[in-house]
Amino acid sequence: MGSGVALVTGVTGCVGRAVAAALREQGWSVRGLVRAPTPEHAAYATHVGDLTDPESLRGSCADVELVVHAAADLTDWRPGRRIWRVNQDGTRAMLDEARRGGVSRFVYLSTVDVFGFHAAKVIDEASPRRVPRYPYPQSKAAGEELAWSYHGNGLDVTVVYPAWVFGPGDRNFLPELVRGLRDNRLVQFDRGAPPIEVTYSANLADAIVLAGTTPGCAGGRFIVGDSYGLSLGELIAAVAERIGARPPTSSIPFGAALAAGALSELAGWAGVGTRSGRPLLTRYAVRSVAGGMRYDVGRIRSIGYSPRFGFAEALSHTLAKLAMEQAHGSR
Repeated sequence: MGSGVALVTGVTGCVGRAVAAALREQGWSVRGLVRAPTPEHAAYATHVGDLTDPESLRGSCADVELVVHAAADLTDWRPGRRIWRVNQDGTRAMLDEARRGGVSRFVYLSTVDVFGFHAAKVIDEASPRRVPRYPYPQSKAAGEELAWSYHGNGLDVTVVYPAWVFGPGDRNFLPELVRGLRDNRLVQFDRGAPPIEVTYSANLADAIVLAGTTPGCAGGRFIVGDSYGLSLGELIAAVAERIGARPPTSSIPFGAALAAGALSELAGWAGVGTRSGRPLLTRYAVRSVAGGMRYDVGRIRSIGYSPRFGFAEALSHTLAKLAMEQAHGSR
C-alpha cells in the first residue's frame, strides 16, 4: 500500500496523535479530523468536522487512501445518548464518507472489552463476543458491526482491539491511577495478583499502521498488547514509585471491589467525593482492569509487530508529560 494521504479521526487524543506521528514517519501525508481549528504549526493538515454531524464530514476523505478511525466517546460514567451518537452513528457517518471519497483501507479501533470479562481462558481474535452490558463496549461493538457491513466493494476494513492504553494525552487510565495514589484512596484487588495487559500509545500506533497498510491484513482482526507481563499490583507499584507516592497496602477480593464500585457510583450520583465529576471506582472499571483477563497477541506479532518502547521508558515518558500538562493547567 502506497504512502499517500491518510485521515485520522480523534487526532488530538492519546491514540490518534500517536497514529498521526507513526504515519508521518512512514512517509504518509496526514489529515486530521478535528472539531475546532488547530494552531497553524500543527504537523498535519486538518478537516474541521464532527462525527455527530455527517454534513460536516463532506470532503474529509477527498484523495484519502487510508482512514484510521480512532475517535470515540470513552465515557463509562453517566454516558447518555452521546456515546451512541459518536461510537455508532459517527462510525456510520465516517464509513459513508470514506466510501464516497473512494478510500481503499479503513481501520476501526474497537476494544478488547467486546470479548467480555472472562478470565478462565486466554482471549484471542476467534474468541466469542460476550459484550458486557455497559454502554461503552456495547457502542464500540455496534460500531464494529457497522464497519464489517461496509467491508468489500473497494473498501477494505481492518479491526484493531487495543488492550488498556496509556501514553501522552491519556485522560483516563493513568491520570485516574495517579489521582488515587496521591489521594491515598487506592486499595489492591486480590493482593495485586490479577494480570493486566497494557499498550503504550506509540507502540499501539505502530501496530495500527502495520495492520492497516499491510496488503494481506485487509479484513483482519488484531488484538494489540505489549506483553509486558505485568500484574495489576506491579503496575500500581511502578506508578507509585515514579510519582513518589506510597502504594496501597490493603487489599480486597474482587467481589468486594465490585461492591465498592457500586457504592462509589452511588456516591458519584449524589455528588460526594468526586472532584473530576467521575467516581474513582466504577463496576465497569473493576471488571475491565482487575478482572485478570489474558490476551493472545500472537496474530499482530505474526505480521512483524514488536513494541519499540519498553515499559519503564514508556511509563516514565507518560508520567513526565502528565506532570507537565498538570503544571501548565494549574497556572
